[in-house]
Amino acid sequence: MYHRRIGLSAVLLAAASALAGCQPAKPEAPKFPAPVVTVVRPAVVPVRDYWVYNGYLDTTKAVEVRSKIRGFLKDVKFIEGTEVAANTPLYTIDKLEYETSVKKAAAELLKSEAQIKSWEAQIVQSRADLDRVNRLGAGGIESKFREEEARATLDVRIAELKAAEANRDAAKAALHSAEILLGYTDIRAKIGGRISRTLVDEGNLVQADTTLLTTIVQVDKLYVYYDAPESDFLAYQKTLIKSSSPSLSTQQIGLEVGVGDEMDFPHEGFIDFRENRVETATGTIRVRGRLDNPVLSNGVRLLYPGMFARIRVPKSDKVPTPVIPEDCLLSGQEGRFVFVVNPEGIVKKRLVTVGANFWKIPTTEPGVAVPSWVAVNPKPAPPKEGQPPAETRKNIKSVVAITAGLKPDDRVILAGLHAVRPDAPAVPDEWVLNPPVESKK
Repeated sequence: MYHRRIGLSAVLLAAASALAGCQPAKPEAPKFPAPVVTVVRPAVVPVRDYWVYNGYLDTTKAVEVRSKIRGFLKDVKFIEGTEVAANTPLYTIDKLEYETSVKKAAAELLKSEAQIKSWEAQIVQSRADLDRVNRLGAGGIESKFREEEARATLDVRIAELKAAEANRDAAKAALHSAEILLGYTDIRAKIGGRISRTLVDEGNLVQADTTLLTTIVQVDKLYVYYDAPESDFLAYQKTLIKSSSPSLSTQQIGLEVGVGDEMDFPHEGFIDFRENRVETATGTIRVRGRLDNPVLSNGVRLLYPGMFARIRVPKSDKVPTPVIPEDCLLSGQEGRFVFVVNPEGIVKKRLVTVGANFWKIPTTEPGVAVPSWVAVNPKPAPPKEGQPPAETRKNIKSVVAITAGLKPDDRVILAGLHAVRPDAPAVPDEWVLNPPVESKK
């Protein structure tokens, strides 16, 4: 019985093997062709590296508008929030009291001038009396007495004239002071700039040198403040030893500023001040730059005091550096990287160190063409029958410097990144990266 079971099992096993041998072989996975990718070689151009900081804008001049005299506010003559020129009328204080003071001082001056003329006439008379006494005198006691009396009268009248002249000078000073106070009733802008809202309305009593009426800030030129770490300052000092860069303490250093959603640093200025010591609590030094804030379209100035700002300061002189389109860059956990196609046609991942944003296409009016970096296909393939010609030119939106990780002869993938993976084959379609060509006038 046992031998029969073994024999039956052997027969079943043989039958199963025969059936398995009759089934068709499992098909292999289909092989896809290597993707065609657009590659460019880095362009080597002079690039300057930068330090980048965060800071804020501030006005170069600010004025608090106050009254120099006490009185009731009669008129507000400006539009709140607009720009005013220097010496523009802003407020009027009630003039009645100060006009009366001017008239009173003017009357006192006229009175003193009349007294001067009166004493001058009396002096002339006294001198005539003295001359007559001298001519008629016979040398007696009576004639001598008359002479002394006439001389004394002349001296008194001369003294009175001097007192009247002093009163005249005092009256002139009082009139000048009254006119100054009257002038203070017209409050004018001490500087040109953007004026705030009025803090006091018409009809309110204004106290001299106390009541704040409004403020004005200069906006055509602005400061930008930022705190630079002492390590950056030391690095700059070491760079000074080896390069021709200007010194912070002796010459102007350029800087560039960006605000809001600006991707670049379009506002140029220069450093005009740094503190004389490092702040020990933070290990930073306060630096100030100055930049222009010109009037743009429709009389608008883009920059405002108090705005958050990004500041870029050059580290060193320009050095030849590879640059590539920013579209080539990818990001991962290990940092920024690019894909390159090696001479064997295999895609390789390269970690790179990204430097300065070297160029960005400027914002222009619609329909206005500007010189731009472009990638050009030098050997375009002939178009297939019934198909439009292949693209031969790509405008580049942004170009960045690569300070480490790339060589000038590397073929960096610009288009087709979605179709490649590391260590897989790819067919490179090599394009040429060209810088902007300025239009000839």
